[in-house]
Amino acid sequence: MPYRVLVADDDEGQRKSHGFALEVATAILEDEITIVETETSGDTWEKIKSEQFQLIILDNDFKDIHLKGHLPGIALLQLAKKEGVNKNTPTFFCSADAYDTLKAMVEKHGGIYLPKVGYDIEKVAQLFAAQLKKK
Repeated sequence: MPYRVLVADDDEGQRKSHGFALEVATAILEDEITIVETETSGDTWEKIKSEQFQLIILDNDFKDIHLKGHLPGIALLQLAKKEGVNKNTPTFFCSADAYDTLKAMVEKHGGIYLPKVGYDIEKVAQLFAAQLKKK
């Protein structure tokens, strides 16, 4: 059964890094992964509340602050865990904001904190694959 993964990040390079890690995860899982990408918080929330995913990878700082309905990633995580079809979907919160308070908030709301600093594609692929296997 192919897995569906939402990659939500406004940075194209980071979305590609997650894509590479997910490609490695396909080899680990010996199964296909369909990647759905979003780059604004509004589009991300629309996907989270209406489409089922087996894994969500979420950024914190979206650059759509000027758009109506903008939400920071931590708010998206909180909403996702409260309502919609992805309440129980493992969610990686990947952020360049590497401080303990954010990590604690992510974990409090059921997310898995993954810092962008020191991002290792093979290690991240193993983390992604391990969460997908649980679903």
